[in-house]
Amino acid sequence: MSFQDDMRKELELLVRHHREVPLPPPEVPEFRVFRPAPEPREMVAVDGSYSFLLNLSSWWLALVTVGLLRYRLDGGAFRRQDWRLVQRMVGVSTFEEFVAKQDELHRSLFDFTKGRREEQPRDMVNEYRRLIEGQTAINFADDLEGAVVAVDGTLSEFPKQFEFMDRLVKVCEKRGHLLVGISKDSQLHAFGHVLTDEDLMARVQSRLPREALAYARAPKASEASKEGLLYGDIYYARLHPRARKWFRVDLGTFRDQPDFAFGQLAPYARSLVSVGYPWPLIEAHRMAVTVRQLKPVYQEAVMKQALRMGLDVRTLLEGLTEVEGRRRSAFHEYLDRVARDLR
Repeated sequence: MSFQDDMRKELELLVRHHREVPLPPPEVPEFRVFRPAPEPREMVAVDGSYSFLLNLSSWWLALVTVGLLRYRLDGGAFRRQDWRLVQRMVGVSTFEEFVAKQDELHRSLFDFTKGRREEQPRDMVNEYRRLIEGQTAINFADDLEGAVVAVDGTLSEFPKQFEFMDRLVKVCEKRGHLLVGISKDSQLHAFGHVLTDEDLMARVQSRLPREALAYARAPKASEASKEGLLYGDIYYARLHPRARKWFRVDLGTFRDQPDFAFGQLAPYARSLVSVGYPWPLIEAHRMAVTVRQLKPVYQEAVMKQALRMGLDVRTLLEGLTEVEGRRRSAFHEYLDRVARDLR
């Protein structure tokens, strides 16, 4: 059997499964239609990214960048009011005896992520990024009143002893902020359907009026499974009639007023750059990913400092990493280059 035969066989199964999957009854999901607020609040948007710079045996060095911007909507124009750029260098290790000598943060990151050994360095740095995002949002939100605070991703907690998400919710409640977490992509099956929640929403959105803005609450059972880790109610929302997708939105405050909450978000989701996704979060993401785009600059600084400290050039060059932490000198990378050269 040739690979074309395999491809045809597998594709037939996948296409049939995707096209013929039965949809839920009309009342599931329970859509709610809403209107955008005529004069929305200011929005504070927070997003972060990271880039690995160096790997020496079981030790990784990474740079985390978090961008925060405050916008207001002036008629049909977005006006940037303020911004912050926070950068932190973090060293993580996957060797438990070394981690035991580090501080409580590193030990907690290690314990929280050790279930996935191959992915552990990335998981540790990613959780550290989320912590810095939360701390940045807390510090900024505590100096404002009555804004929308939008963070990238879910309103969920990582190692419990830090409880930054719980503190962020409390600050937003104290200052009267609307707190939301908006996920770029979600693979949840909260509705118990074979399709992911996002795909299910796209498949049944024809049940709505063509120009309607709408949201649907995820089943409470899906939130109960994350009790103690999730600090919000899970919704899926279409914030523009021509939005390319439904976004998962975790509502952390004003949980009893979803019409108000989504009405505040919708006016910020009109940018044609990515219609349906709030413009301030687009800009915060653009600020954060400079850590990847400018990686050679940061890596050069690390190399100069390491050489001054006595690290030999060969070890240093072999320890340079790709963005996600894989060594450039890894044998797999070498074989890939050889394979390309032999073509």
